[in-house]
Amino acid sequence: MQESSVYKHLVETAGEEYYQRGARQTAIQSVFSVLEFKFDGRAVQALRPALESIQDLQRLQELHNEALRAETFEAFSRTLNMNSNE
Repeated sequence: MQESSVYKHLVETAGEEYYQRGARQTAIQSVFSVLEFKFDGRAVQALRPALESIQDLQRLQELHNEALRAETFEAFSRTLNMNSNE
């Protein structure tokens, strides 16, 4: 039995969506891990809604790098807020 091209497309699309969702959640968790390691965990949790609203995986990966570089929690917060206003 041959699979239809529509079925193949749906499976591929669903797989890609699942991958993107997982990769996005992993990126968000990576940012949190770095921030909680470097700064106060309670303050970091205040950023959760802003980070979880970001859909762009590349942007989340950039924020992970920013979290690694940030010298203060406030500096990272400014970076996050500055970019969410774009």
